[in-house]
Amino acid sequence: MMDKIRCNDIGVDIIICPEGMGKNKVYSINAIQVPHVVTQGKTIDEAKKRLKEALMLYFEDSPKLKKEVFDLCQAEAPMISRIFL
Repeated sequence: MMDKIRCNDIGVDIIICPEGMGKNKVYSINAIQVPHVVTQGKTIDEAKKRLKEALMLYFEDSPKLKKEVFDLCQAEAPMISRIFL
């Protein structure tokens, strides 16, 4: 599932992957533009909230990277699809 969240006027493209089943199900989430910031939550909303917090902290320590991601996000959104082999 791909979605978009806003982080201080930066719209980042996110990927949400369900993991586990039943009571153990969680949603892992990361931003395509900042792939090494990853988190998870018990619900999609919780995962999005945690990612937003993580990205804000990440950008707080690196304002230059925030500007680079902002510039990158002004381009056309990536397309994600699936092929079967």
